[in-house]
Amino acid sequence: MDLKGIYIKLLSFYDKKTQQREDRMILNFLRKIDNKEKLYIEIGAGLGRFIRLVKERYQFQCCAVEINKDLAKKVEQMGIETYNINFLNNKFPENHFDVVHCSHVIEHVAYPQIIRFLDELIRITKPGGHIIIRSPLLTADFFTCIDHIRPYPPKTILDYYSNPQQQIPGEYSISPVRIRLRRGAYQVNPYSYSLLFRIINLIFKLLWGVSGFPFSKPNGYMAVFLKDK
Repeated sequence: MDLKGIYIKLLSFYDKKTQQREDRMILNFLRKIDNKEKLYIEIGAGLGRFIRLVKERYQFQCCAVEINKDLAKKVEQMGIETYNINFLNNKFPENHFDVVHCSHVIEHVAYPQIIRFLDELIRITKPGGHIIIRSPLLTADFFTCIDHIRPYPPKTILDYYSNPQQQIPGEYSISPVRIRLRRGAYQVNPYSYSLLFRIINLIFKLLWGVSGFPFSKPNGYMAVFLKDK
């Protein structure tokens, strides 16, 4: 294997560790409420990596929404009912799902469409059910993803549904159940492509992958909200 191959493999190790740490809180929470009668839907399932874990480990009745046609086919091939639609155009019944999980989607939605999007997440959730949101925070590399529009921290979401002084008042009531900030490896001059900085940052990523140190400022979050009855 050449040096480039080794570099890519080590970065893959870091990415995997990052995903595992982010997944852990959500999986532990789902384990506590697992029930074969409960309906779980994932909005923005991507390649199906996380919903496959849920399907393999727990008893939830699972389905997914994925706007990308090719990705939706991959998720459907896992035996998961998949809707290839824009979530804003969904026809799901009100108060239908026990768990609605939306991972790394809301940062792609602009205002005021985000209001409709959040309302839809809550609308299809049963009273007493849970809405899980994962999303990045504003960091130096937030806009490296070309269709990232803006971050929506948990406090922003909670404030919208509790503060009546909004341009468009919130229709629902939610309460925080669990919120955890996500951190990654500390990086030195992450925009530099010099070999020295790339090696230093790779070392930091490997150290973080093994020990969780040195870490960066919070770069994302995992939040669980309860739809109030």
